[in-house]
Amino acid sequence: MSDKELVHAFLDDNGILSLPAPKRLVAAVQAVARIPWGEGRTIEEVLVTKKVGTCTGKHLVLQACFDELGIRHRPVVCTFHWGEQGIKYPEDLKAILAEGEWAHGHNFLQIKKGKDKWMGIDVTWNPELAPFGFRAFPLAWNGKKSFIGLDRIIRRWDGVDMQEKKSELVDSLTPEARQRRERFLKGFISWVGSINSAARPV
Repeated sequence: MSDKELVHAFLDDNGILSLPAPKRLVAAVQAVARIPWGEGRTIEEVLVTKKVGTCTGKHLVLQACFDELGIRHRPVVCTFHWGEQGIKYPEDLKAILAEGEWAHGHNFLQIKKGKDKWMGIDVTWNPELAPFGFRAFPLAWNGKKSFIGLDRIIRRWDGVDMQEKKSELVDSLTPEARQRRERFLKGFISWVGSINSAARPV
């Protein structure tokens, strides 16, 4: 199946296409927000292969949902420090961050609200991660308020190509920072996976 077909099936399976137009936005956002965080980076990986998604993967899915539903949107890329997010990391991840932080790339979407206003939507962290300090997307979100899944942003770029900009950010890191980033993400993916597995037993 093509990405467009996968997203159409996702919307249909979640009953979104049968909803009246005003309710589709909230339903689509909540459906993608419930997808567990994980290492899926493409629409196929998020919806079929791994059934989990990074911020890039989940927002590519949401972006495609918005395209299917005719909702105007634009991507946002920003940077942040992991140690400033209030997350309750295990000791091995704390030790890596203590070696020195790097500006980590993150992305989310904005939708048009009114003539000159944009509202941020960040569905990165699924609800099961909230007890560990993650800014998980609120289950009661009603489509009226902006929500960003970070406590502090260093820099941001509105309306840029998210994959291109994030690749640029990684390429700008020193070899040492890049290696530290890779070690951290490997452990982080395993840790978050264990949280989600415990919360959603097979």
